[in-house]
Amino acid sequence: MYEKLIVSGALALAFSTSAVVAEESGGFVGIDLGMSNAVMTRDAGSTGAFDFNDKSASIGNFRYGLMGGYKWFFTESFGLRAYLQVNNGANQIPAGLDAHTTINTLNVMANVDALYNLYSTQESSIGLFAGLSFGYAIHSGKVVDDLKKTGLKDPSGFDMGINFGLRTIIAKYHGIEFFNRFGVIGASATSTLNMGIASVDAKMTTLQPYSFGVRYTYNF
Repeated sequence: MYEKLIVSGALALAFSTSAVVAEESGGFVGIDLGMSNAVMTRDAGSTGAFDFNDKSASIGNFRYGLMGGYKWFFTESFGLRAYLQVNNGANQIPAGLDAHTTINTLNVMANVDALYNLYSTQESSIGLFAGLSFGYAIHSGKVVDDLKKTGLKDPSGFDMGINFGLRTIIAKYHGIEFFNRFGVIGASATSTLNMGIASVDAKMTTLQPYSFGVRYTYNF
């Protein structure tokens, strides 16, 4: 009788434990679709009556990308993930009255996010994530080519942002996320520009202030 009670108790404990097991550590891959914008700022000061400073901001434009990495869960609710991300898109920068020019941006980023699940079962979960994004932004297009003709160095470079959003796991393997990324540091280059009437030292910075969208992940 005691043996039956022990066996029954062990089975009940095993069942109750497995019932609360939610997300597990493992690898994942994903795709994302979203919108973003870009701000190009030229800081060159002034020479006499001429001001060489300039700032142009784009409207939101479509982006798409791929991601892949690994997540570690330390408790039923808390975990970390690290992943690589590549995304691409184009922004329309104002270039005068009723005119725009295109700047293409390819981002290669390494991300680290903290994960916190608000609700979880054995097969699904809903939670939040927040973290940091470090990457290299490659800017190209006619606007960049035209600026290079004035002596500007390639404005591609280091780019840093803050990630946060909402995530969910469905049927254990499938994930849907709504993400946001706020740019903190943009790619920049300092050059001596030949402005025709004068040569000035200028710093060109291309910041990506925000991006947002949705992504799908498959969890192994």
